Amino acid sequence: MQDLQLLRLLQLFDSQFPVGAFAHSGGLETYGQCGARLPELRQLIASQIAQGWGRSELVGSALAWSAANRPDATRELARLAANVTAQKIIPSVHQTSVRQGRRTLSLLERLYPGRFTSLTIDPPHHALVIGAAGRLLELPRRELLVAYAHSLLSATIAAATRCMSISPAQGQELIVEFQPALEAAVLRAVDASEEELFTCTPALDIRCHQQGGLRTRLFQS
Repeated sequence: MQDLQLLRLLQLFDSQFPVGAFAHSGGLETYGQCGARLPELRQLIASQIAQGWGRSELVGSALAWSAANRPDATRELARLAANVTAQKIIPSVHQTSVRQGRRTLSLLERLYPGRFTSLTIDPPHHALVIGAAGRLLELPRRELLVAYAHSLLSATIAAATRCMSISPAQGQELIVEFQPALEAAVLRAVDASEEELFTCTPALDIRCHQQGGLRTRLFQS
């Protein structure tokens, strides 16, 4: 990667990039109030990488990266968006994905005037925006997915340290522990077909749905 590409990549996944990711726990808050601790968090992360965002978000982003430069990009991205929408059956999960994607695209349009005028994704799921925007920013696909995977894991850890008995040091240990799994997930996603775009985390989906009914909450979803 050239220095300018690296700088763009770092900014896109910086925790200060204001798209509201810090306000969402993806169901972890429900687990936390049920007494989940480090062993349960380890299982949840493994499940997410193997059957959750390690499939849906990373593969979706990789497919959007490939579609963004095609003559029929708008049609291809719309088809991908319909596929992703069908998989996000929990309203809060769907709304969070679209809200973060819309904010990301809006901010990128502000930062790079004219570069994203032709990019249309409806609905603008975050993973698809990341992939398509990465292509338009001339970011290599594999490096983009590596950074995205790390950001998804880091966001999970950050949420866990706020709603579970998990210390920041333990969180960093988990990041190191799961780096090989992230690498494998990226390699799997780089050349994945649309048939490999799926998610299968029913227990986590239930917790995400239950989170809206908690009496006390730290996170929006």
